[in-house]
Amino acid sequence: MHTADAPLMRKKFPKWLVPALGYAIAAVSLVWALSRFPYAQLGDHLRTMDWLLVAVAVVLEILVYFADAWRWMVLLRPAGEPSYGLCLQSVFVGLFANDVLPARAGELLRCFLLSWESEVPLSLALTSDVILRIMDGLWIVLLYVVVTLQVGTHVLVARVMWGFGTGVVAIAAVLLWVLFWRLSANRFLRGRSWGARFVSLLEEIHRLGRWRELGLAMAIGGLYWFLQVLAVWVLARADAFDFGFAAVAFLLVVKSVYTVVPSAPANLGVYQAAMVSALLLLLVEKQNAQIFAEIMFWILSLPLAAAGAIAVGFTGYDINELHERARLHAEERKLKQAEAAGQPRIQAP
Repeated sequence: MHTADAPLMRKKFPKWLVPALGYAIAAVSLVWALSRFPYAQLGDHLRTMDWLLVAVAVVLEILVYFADAWRWMVLLRPAGEPSYGLCLQSVFVGLFANDVLPARAGELLRCFLLSWESEVPLSLALTSDVILRIMDGLWIVLLYVVVTLQVGTHVLVARVMWGFGTGVVAIAAVLLWVLFWRLSANRFLRGRSWGARFVSLLEEIHRLGRWRELGLAMAIGGLYWFLQVLAVWVLARADAFDFGFAAVAFLLVVKSVYTVVPSAPANLGVYQAAMVSALLLLLVEKQNAQIFAEIMFWILSLPLAAAGAIAVGFTGYDINELHERARLHAEERKLKQAEAAGQPRIQAP
């Protein structure tokens, strides 16, 4: 008998379960969104669209991720200050991975690439990505509050947003508590058996917890969301939809909340279902809602996928190799964290 180096094995969900659920949700959503799809009318829309405005919308959508890279670089300044070019490449590689791999694998992959090419540890890159998502959640809640002043919403949407908003605000409050009361947070975690695994996360949050950078990243997040609203507004105008900014912001809020749960690549199916649902709430006829949902999905997604493919090409690796490296690196990190937390080891024959 000897002591194995692997931590105690626990019962886990099968690896195929989460992707399978994601694909199932995507399939059901796609069937609902495309039921009785008016293909003939789609051709009419494409022929009569203002393609100059479409080009402007595509440029604006690409600029969204230039802003995303900027705020990520700002947030990471206390942790090694990676270059803007590297942050931009990592963002577009992550976008491409999200378009071809399930369960939003691009979030892990973009953090891995940035860590691999810079002095920023992977754990810190992942922590920064979580902080950005919390900021996005706060912006979504703020957008929804502003939208409800001008656009009436369905009671179900209001209930979902209450739940979403409560969760985001609670997580943000915990983050602020960690930043403001560092010693109390340390004592609280170290005094509990389950808290040891979060001590390293707490230290990483403190490394990124400079108020100037946090505030600037939050402000750039406003630009990030404004560009998204502007891109969809311009695209709607290109297809003769007379939406105001509040209505477009509502579309993005619904789409963002729908796609929080990882599903199929590019959120296929869930994206369309979210857009059709939101457009129906704006009293758009279902056939027109289906058409605009498809136009928005393909016109705004394909250029980003192309830009992401170019970014992947510059890494010198294919996307599957990058994904496998990132996965193995993340598993190695989990093992090290388990060892640091003092997990018991199993006895192997």
